[in-house]
Amino acid sequence: MASAVAVTFNVDCSCTEHGEEVFLVGSHKKLGAWDPAEALPCLTDAATFPRWKSKPAKLPNGSRIEFKVVIRGPRGNRWEHGENRLLQVDLPVDAEAKKIVSLTWGQTGVKDAEGEDIVGELPTAGDFFRRVSSPGGEGPLSRIPPTTMQKRGSRHLCRSSDGQVNQEMTRTPSLLLINFAKFNEEAALHEKELDAIEERSQLNRLQRKMKSTHLIERMAKITDTVDASRTVLLQGFNWESWRSGGGDWYSVIGKRVQMLHEMGFTDLWLPPCSQSVAPQGYLPSQLFNLDGSKYGSQAALEALLEKCHKCGIRCMADIVINHRCGDKQDSKGRWNQFSSGMNSRPSFAGVGDWGGWAITLGDQYSDGSGMHAPGHSDGKFDAAPDIDHRNPKVQESINIWLRWLRLQVGFDGWRFDFVKGYGPEFVGQYCTKSHPAWAVGELWTDMHYDHHGLCYNQDKHRQALVDWVNATGKKSTAFDFTTKGILQEACRLTQFWRLRDSNGKPPGLIGWLPGYAVTFIDNHDTGSTQRHWPFPDDKVMIGYAYILTHPGIPSVFWDHIMDWGDEHRKKIGSLLKARRDSGIPVDAPVNIQCADDTLYLAEIGQPPALRVALGPRPAGQPDMNYWTHGPNGHGYRVWVKRTAAPQVYTSLGPTPEATPLASRANSPRSKKGEEGFRVGTEALTAETLKIMDSSQLKKLRDRLQAMLQATEQALEMKRQR
Repeated sequence: MASAVAVTFNVDCSCTEHGEEVFLVGSHKKLGAWDPAEALPCLTDAATFPRWKSKPAKLPNGSRIEFKVVIRGPRGNRWEHGENRLLQVDLPVDAEAKKIVSLTWGQTGVKDAEGEDIVGELPTAGDFFRRVSSPGGEGPLSRIPPTTMQKRGSRHLCRSSDGQVNQEMTRTPSLLLINFAKFNEEAALHEKELDAIEERSQLNRLQRKMKSTHLIERMAKITDTVDASRTVLLQGFNWESWRSGGGDWYSVIGKRVQMLHEMGFTDLWLPPCSQSVAPQGYLPSQLFNLDGSKYGSQAALEALLEKCHKCGIRCMADIVINHRCGDKQDSKGRWNQFSSGMNSRPSFAGVGDWGGWAITLGDQYSDGSGMHAPGHSDGKFDAAPDIDHRNPKVQESINIWLRWLRLQVGFDGWRFDFVKGYGPEFVGQYCTKSHPAWAVGELWTDMHYDHHGLCYNQDKHRQALVDWVNATGKKSTAFDFTTKGILQEACRLTQFWRLRDSNGKPPGLIGWLPGYAVTFIDNHDTGSTQRHWPFPDDKVMIGYAYILTHPGIPSVFWDHIMDWGDEHRKKIGSLLKARRDSGIPVDAPVNIQCADDTLYLAEIGQPPALRVALGPRPAGQPDMNYWTHGPNGHGYRVWVKRTAAPQVYTSLGPTPEATPLASRANSPRSKKGEEGFRVGTEALTAETLKIMDSSQLKKLRDRLQAMLQATEQALEMKRQR
């Protein structure tokens, strides 16, 4: 028998485009050892197309080769779908050591010159092949008889015919230990992912050559479906991130993607990616120029997004479209001439090339050629020209840019910046025309204060968030600034009564519209080096204990898991795990059992799945047949559901100094009939009495009777004087 066979491959493939070539890549080194860069090339010409022919590849006689067809071109590699092809190289001694095989792209099977199928039989149960060692490393496959296999733990002990242990085979997990149902499920999912990648690539090529309605319909089919109840967002930068990584912040994140996946983050919010006058990205100019970003190049960004997608993490682009900086001046010296920054794709010519007509009338950068003045509720941004979103040309340019970010760059969703500067209906339109997996808007407005400080009732503030979400057609969620403001004030002043509204619900957006509320502790504006409205540093973990156990979509800030030390990251990670383990939905009901100065106690879910206590006063042990201990730290404790049949239990404990009465003037505890008092160190209200058990109430009664008797005696002594 010949030791090697010269195999020539004929491939019928008619789906190549200009500049693309056909290659064969497989398990043998002559076929690249599964490296597309080393694959066996096939050639064609005008006379033989679509038949592609390879040069003879010398393959070991008696070997079994797995391979696939791959198309390589300027836009990357396209692999044929389906299982690997199998080729059994087996010629008799008297045969000429040559072989011609034929196959067709997209069709299974490998045939010889006579058209016969030459795929070898699959190994039967107990039949295993292993390559016999040889100086060239290309020896034939030998069959290992099933009788030589002895099971030892999670491996099979394999012996050769002479009785010696085959160390290489013994170290290999047995195919009999594979869960083929799970394997097939994962393979089907992977196949679907490959289809989506190929469809996105095709839509990217055609997006300026097909009607937008058809494009959006096809984009919808490859959009990741978001389960809000399992979504956890990470803001992947701070105000100074552009200085890090030597101008390549994307690579800094890329090194941590696996860790973020293991912590349970499903979505990553990235900084503005376009060229910007300000290095942080919030004064964008050339929208399509991603190489001009201080965070890194377009290639580095696309590589990061691909890495995230492989770990199951979606990526959110920071969309800054309220304003835009011109890169040229008009004849009057106004910076109101805009260029797109797109130089590589002629079909995008003119998209984003604007003049003064794109600016709202009355703006300092306007030349008077615009169509509309700002809307009556539009917020003003003085640092750059305000864009007129009612202008159809502006709308179309932004729609195209967003679709390009999805199809070319690979973003999944949007974070809309400074949305108080333009109408929410435009956010809804842009989402409709770009079909993101999901979106969130930054509507940061002033909360309500009086001479005592932050007012207890913030319904007007959260109503503005509800109105904005509804005006987008519920195409976007909103950051829950109401919850942030109330929560940080409650933690800062030890006023946990703030965390229950007059109807007994959470006081922020999560109390009214939890499915569209994105809760957070800090971001690049409120915290980081700007610290415009920071959460108290020593109370941050109490804040996370609240938002990670409550309804809404929680968002974690980069600094808190990357810059505050390993211990802080572990604490947040344990809260994330408790949230996952509990399985609470995004709109889980909240049963607030206590909310006074020093204790907030609530159970979340129906039936309760999480129980959380905040504040300096111990909450006591609940029924440990139902609950199990979860994360805890300074000022917070969490329990996770173990069984059914919850039992409410609490206890009173030491209380710090009382908060000044003036600061509680607008609290619910100041209402007539609800004012509390203290016995020793214990703060008592009608509410706390309701949640005390019988033994606690009896002890309290005895103490009160003793104090009442002492009071009567003191009064009697006063009278005698």
